[in-house]
Amino acid sequence: MPLSSQDKLALALTSAGSMRNLAKLVGVSHQKIGRWLREGEAGGAKTIPKDATAAINVAFEFHKDVTKQQAKVDRFPFNPNAPVFIQRPTLRNGQPGERLLATQTEYIKPELRDQIFLDLKKTKQVLAISLRSTVNLKTYLKGKPTDTPKKLREKFKVRGAKDERGRSTLMASFDQREAEKPGSGFVAPINTTMTDFSPRADAQLSIRDINSKLSSKHSPHAIALADQFLIQTLPGQYENQAKPKRQTAAQKRASLIRK
Repeated sequence: MPLSSQDKLALALTSAGSMRNLAKLVGVSHQKIGRWLREGEAGGAKTIPKDATAAINVAFEFHKDVTKQQAKVDRFPFNPNAPVFIQRPTLRNGQPGERLLATQTEYIKPELRDQIFLDLKKTKQVLAISLRSTVNLKTYLKGKPTDTPKKLREKFKVRGAKDERGRSTLMASFDQREAEKPGSGFVAPINTTMTDFSPRADAQLSIRDINSKLSSKHSPHAIALADQFLIQTLPGQYENQAKPKRQTAAQKRASLIRK
């Protein structure tokens, strides 16, 4: 599918890491980037001006190059049609894990996000995908705007620091945020349960499932909807891929120029 200027900015944000960094690449203010990312929405620009196309394309090409390089490092197929900057977080032992993470994804339009997930499935190297959103915890837990932290704690279904699988609970993360900065606990990151995107799964059913979870659980309470993609790769996927080749002298020079 052809990418609009808004699509290119939304994808480039995943490697830029922030609107300020993306604004520097495009050569405009971060406020303007924010309005362009919300093109056609409340508080956003009606349309992105045509005279910004060239600068956006330059920033997008830089994003594609960086994303392609990272894909080589993490031994995962690069998608030139809709490149999302994905990294493989290291485990506590310093070794690469079997999960990939994309951040700053909240401005990617649903139709483009669906296509990205279909392309991920086509790699036959993905097991499952989960979406993270940042939500208003008060409405998510069916609380009241006036609820205090103590009152909100009463509404958590799973109490204590760990659940039955030994994972940190939503209450525990709330308490930690409140301890670090009182009042910040009401804004919380939550993830959908993993959706099957393995080679055996039906692609359209997987897309419908993950979007259903997003719309029913996250969307009504979202401050930033689908702001991270968590991608579980198949066991051994990293080890079974070819290691990236050493940089040529020309590549090293190009890298120094970009810096």
